[in-house]
Amino acid sequence: MFTKSKTETMLDAEIQSALDKLGKIQDKTSKEYGTLTEHIAKLHKTKTEDRPKPRVSADTVLVVAANIFGILWLARYERENVIKAPRAFGSIMKPR
Repeated sequence: MFTKSKTETMLDAEIQSALDKLGKIQDKTSKEYGTLTEHIAKLHKTKTEDRPKPRVSADTVLVVAANIFGILWLARYERENVIKAPRAFGSIMKPR
């Protein structure tokens, strides 16, 4: 669905390579194991920092779209069904 940049693809390959090496290490307390985990953490951090952050969340887009729809629907309704009596607003419930 989403295309990856060349840099992101290279970072994925490097992370996968480091994970493969990490899986082959038997001694989890060795210095090489610690070095590899730090290297993987740095690569992952670099990968997530390179990504552009979404400017607008999906929730915000949904709320804005619903509000615009509501305004347009109300405007259409008021154009078709005009309130003619000035006292007609008295029957409307007032918010408490």
